[in-house]
Amino acid sequence: MKELIFIKLGGSLITDKNKPFTARYDVIDRLAMEIHEAREEKKMKLIVAHGGGSFPHIPANKFKVHNGVLGEQSHRGIAEVQSAAAKLNRIIVNSLLRAGENAISVQPSACMLSRNGQIVDFYMKPIKEMLEHNLIPVPYGDVSFDLKKGCAIISTEKILSFLAPKLKPKRIIVAGLTNGVFTSDPNLTADAELIQEITPSTFNKIKKHLKGSHGIDVTGGMLHKVETLVELARLGIESQILSGLKEGNLKVALLGNKEIGSRVRAG
Repeated sequence: MKELIFIKLGGSLITDKNKPFTARYDVIDRLAMEIHEAREEKKMKLIVAHGGGSFPHIPANKFKVHNGVLGEQSHRGIAEVQSAAAKLNRIIVNSLLRAGENAISVQPSACMLSRNGQIVDFYMKPIKEMLEHNLIPVPYGDVSFDLKKGCAIISTEKILSFLAPKLKPKRIIVAGLTNGVFTSDPNLTADAELIQEITPSTFNKIKKHLKGSHGIDVTGGMLHKVETLVELARLGIESQILSGLKEGNLKVALLGNKEIGSRVRAG
């Protein structure tokens, strides 16, 4: 059987989070080709999810959609956030199509409900059918209709953590700007050290090193990402955090190289 792998493309990687609605087309196209080349060499099933970066985070922050329905303007916010998230999703899907992959957009806001910001219902049958036909589902961080607050922002990590126990991927690859988790920001500190392995038992010791994302991010930044992966590690699902900026990283990780970046595993 083909192994199932989840890929998460970080919003900071595929967009310039400091410039509204600015996609990094060169990075996106290269990553799409690396995915295609890996699938040409090794049989695997994929779900490729992505963050929103400078697309939905801008209207989400403007209308405070993450705080729920606060008034009439919140409904405008819901619509603008969904539109912005979908625009970036089409860029990713079209890039995968050009690379030779049969990718299909999955709109979470149309098949998902949350309560207090946590997913409580997700209609997954279409995703299962896509995988059966060897297609690549491409979900993304999106707004949700929330049974308690009216609306919420659901990060890509929450979507993948909801899907993972049910679809049981062999592993998750998280591609971002930095090549793993470091003791401090490697872009600012020369003595920053790579934390090669993270387990549930060591997570509390490294939490102090984790800070929010660059630019506007209403979904929690790096701490939220690693916390989610640690919880999945408790279920036996291993993850790898690496840089998608370095050419070839994603491809070799898909082909089985686990030495790049940081690994999050049960221990």
